[in-house]
Amino acid sequence: MPILLYHHVEGDVSYSRYYVSVPDFRAQMQALHDWGYTAIPISLLLDALIKGAELPEKPIVITFDDGNRNIYDNAFPIMQEFGFPGVFYIVANRLNSGTNIAHVPELKEMLAVGWEIGSHSYTHSDLTLDHSIAQYEILQSKLDIEDALGIKVQTFAYPYGTIDPYLAQKVQDYGYRAGMGLGASATHTWGTMFYLSRIEIQGDYTVTDMAARLPWKDNK
Repeated sequence: MPILLYHHVEGDVSYSRYYVSVPDFRAQMQALHDWGYTAIPISLLLDALIKGAELPEKPIVITFDDGNRNIYDNAFPIMQEFGFPGVFYIVANRLNSGTNIAHVPELKEMLAVGWEIGSHSYTHSDLTLDHSIAQYEILQSKLDIEDALGIKVQTFAYPYGTIDPYLAQKVQDYGYRAGMGLGASATHTWGTMFYLSRIEIQGDYTVTDMAARLPWKDNK
């Protein structure tokens, strides 16, 4: 099953890899809905991998990295129209800092309707370059987000998608259920739970481009 990754949803025209325009995002969510996909929280995918929990016929997980405010302003209401929950990965030291970041009240509103919040580290540093900061970046970010939101943070998104065996082990040791990476695969197993592949939807992708990266093409 596919896990999608977005960074920004903003504006009328997509102008970079990381920015999907609001009209394009709406068209993509409409297409997923029309094709019969059911968006699920990442926790349900993990329950399926670990415990054999039942999944809908065409499940998909939709994730967003960095905690950008435009996800709350633009992506969140569109997904609400289609009944799609998402997973929002937050950089802990940006909580309640600045006008372009989703703050605690917005995050709690999203949580209340089925979204999940994960950690995207404490400062968005490439952890493969300095293992000495791994505990702070991985564990303290989890603790601070949990304290701010009153939830249990279950998953960690590696900054820049970079990973090594040490970091994968630390994510597991510090109490996360899974780690989120990058890739093109829509196949996930118990053995890949600490680097689950996510398909990045880039700013210049059309609905056709997105479809080419998804399974169950014959059913569309």
